[in-house]
Amino acid sequence: MTAPEAPVVALDLHVQADHGQIYIYSEAALDQENDDLYEDAFDDATDNERFVGAGGGLVVLVTPGTRNARTPMSVQVWAAEPTADTERWSHEVDIDLDVPDGRLAFCASGFADEIPVEIPAGSYRARVSGAGYLERGDAGADGDDYYRLQLWPRITDADPVLRQYWPGWAGYND
Repeated sequence: MTAPEAPVVALDLHVQADHGQIYIYSEAALDQENDDLYEDAFDDATDNERFVGAGGGLVVLVTPGTRNARTPMSVQVWAAEPTADTERWSHEVDIDLDVPDGRLAFCASGFADEIPVEIPAGSYRARVSGAGYLERGDAGADGDDYYRLQLWPRITDADPVLRQYWPGWAGYND
């Protein structure tokens, strides 16, 4: 199948990052019985050194910077997997994300205000891409880092895939 030329939905927004984290989720997909879903997703991201992880229906994006109240985020929904452009990004991960109610939300760690986005309901494969990274701990303080979330329909569940690794993550777990 040929990759589509343009997304079905394309939105540019600003989300919040705090404690080096951005949560991405659909409230309808969260495992409300799992009291540790935030910790599970963060541990998945850091223990596997993908810095994007999942747990209990939640995706966590770990950012190099500790805080950025206006983090640029492009959201794109595609009819099929888009053409890869890994060379444009410093870090990139593919992961499953379910949005059964068509309401995707972004929220910073520390539970700042949720930023909702309406997209077609579905089970998606998500490609989380980041660039503009500076030194870990400093990046993002001035809004230098930016992100893209590409979504396309998935037929089966798949393990997360690290597509591009930012060398600045080295030593994060030391």
